[in-house]
Formats: sequence, structure tokens, C-alpha cells
Amino acid sequence: MGKTGSVEWVQIRGRKGQMRLVPKGDSAANKPGPSQRYDSKGFVRRVLARAKKNVLGVKARSKK
Repeated sequence: MGKTGSVEWVQIRGRKGQMRLVPKGDSAANKPGPSQRYDSKGFVRRVLARAKKNVLGVKARSKK
């Protein structure tokens, strides 16, 4: 585990339009659901490209 606060969180838009926080490394790729797991050749798809419009940016740090 890293230090407290070492993970940079990114806001993304979820399926129903809500905002979610994911680690920055997971913001570029989307995991496929059960029905999108295999491609047309029968290979397992591990990641899907996330649409750029759904990545809202880095979460602002709270100022105290």
C-alpha cells in the first residue's frame, strides 16, 4: 500500500449519468460487462476504450 493520499482520483461519468471516482490508471480503460466479454473471433476482451467525453478530470483537492 502507498502513503495516504498517494492515489490520484479522476471523476468519470457512469452509465446512468452519475459521477464516480476511479484511480487515474483506470480512467482510460473500461472493463467490459458479461455480454461484451468476447469479441467476434472468440478472444476474451480485457479492456475497452473509455469515451473521452466521460472522463471529467482530476478531482479537486478539498481546501480546509
